[in-house]
Amino acid sequence: MSNALVKRDTIAARRAGGIPQERARRRQVIVEAAVRVIEEHGTDAGLGTVADRAGLPRPHVYRHFASKDDLDQAVARYAARQVSAWIRPSLSAPGTPPEVVHGVVGRVLSWAVAHPNLYRFRARLGTAHAVPEITEAAAANLRAAGHEAHLPAYVVASVVGMVDAGIIWWFDHRDEVEPDQLNDWLAAQVWRVVAEVTT
Repeated sequence: MSNALVKRDTIAARRAGGIPQERARRRQVIVEAAVRVIEEHGTDAGLGTVADRAGLPRPHVYRHFASKDDLDQAVARYAARQVSAWIRPSLSAPGTPPEVVHGVVGRVLSWAVAHPNLYRFRARLGTAHAVPEITEAAAANLRAAGHEAHLPAYVVASVVGMVDAGIIWWFDHRDEVEPDQLNDWLAAQVWRVVAEVTT
């Protein structure tokens, strides 16, 4: 291959990297590679491993993310969307508000069991990437029953933080409590907080 052809290919690649759709696709490839690495190797997997999994030299990751923290935030948002999609069917389930909350917490717990490293990763970055559907489900059912049901942001953050902390504690103490017991307890606590604010 001639030097001129290599040069043209390099320039074309750089220009393609500047197309918004192509940049978004490459970012998504890197995020999905990071997710796979976290799932397989844990929350402290290095950027080099992520770049290798994405099929890129490590410096190329920084063409798409300003920093490791920027990539971490994108992965946490991805994980939050995955949890949201997983629990969405339970949001419209029939039942009383406490029953719906119990079902949603159960779905969150089942997703966490299937993706423990990714769940830890998302939770470690805090409630900015929380999954507030737990409290929104209760509020929606309360509104349907004719109650005023506005949940302040600090209540949503507190409830989601409690669920995250409970599940992560359980990851390290599975022999101390059955998952059904954890689900029952967390759902009851979430409902107590939500009911106190909304009724």
